[in-house]
Amino acid sequence: MKISVLIPFYNPPREYFLECIRAAKKLNPCEIILVDDCSTDEGVVQMAKDSGCVYMKTQYQSGFDGHPFNLGVQNAKGDYICRVDSDDILLELPSSMKSDIQLGKADRVLVPKTSIIEELILAPRAILNGMVIRKELLLKYPSSEDASVFGDVLLVLRLIYNQYSHDFCETTNYIYRKRQGSIQTSKPPFYHRLRLVQTVARFCQLENIEPKQSIHYLELAMLNVKYGSKSRKVLTRNQIVTKEER
Repeated sequence: MKISVLIPFYNPPREYFLECIRAAKKLNPCEIILVDDCSTDEGVVQMAKDSGCVYMKTQYQSGFDGHPFNLGVQNAKGDYICRVDSDDILLELPSSMKSDIQLGKADRVLVPKTSIIEELILAPRAILNGMVIRKELLLKYPSSEDASVFGDVLLVLRLIYNQYSHDFCETTNYIYRKRQGSIQTSKPPFYHRLRLVQTVARFCQLENIEPKQSIHYLELAMLNVKYGSKSRKVLTRNQIVTKEER
């Protein structure tokens, strides 16, 4: 089994970028592909070129990780792909795969284990990082290059909805760093909640989900807009009240 590690990057902190590359090398994947989204930091670019990894560059600065990730997938030699953010650390890769998808387990991100679609809508998270996915699925379902949606959440929603086999990494395999200036921290929380609504709407459109089910998914997304991280507790409380009224 061959796994390609893909690391899209644009001007990451040099120290973090170096740690990211070194950690990936320790895991001995079949290749590490560094995809440069036209970084302006020449030191970072030179570091990538001198790393001994496969270096690629996008033809234009996309401002979002969907385009460089798709470029890396198209050129990867591995049967499976593992995506890593350029300022994070990958701790582990599977020695074998029993499923099409292995969901990663980041140190500060809860892994949904019951109804994955509903849980992801109620509480979206950086779920693509540390995940190992069969390459052919990423070619069939390329990451969204639209910054108005969560590309990683949209991808996983589509894969789970289409019933591709999946399991979970049992141990923490990824260190997720939250830093100032990243896409996630540069915008207020409410902005990202609205992105979730657009993500769910796009999911329903792409999969031609029937209206009743689409409304259900969008209502869950609106719970997140209103309550944020408390949305799951609110839903559970409402379900209990409804059951008691019956």
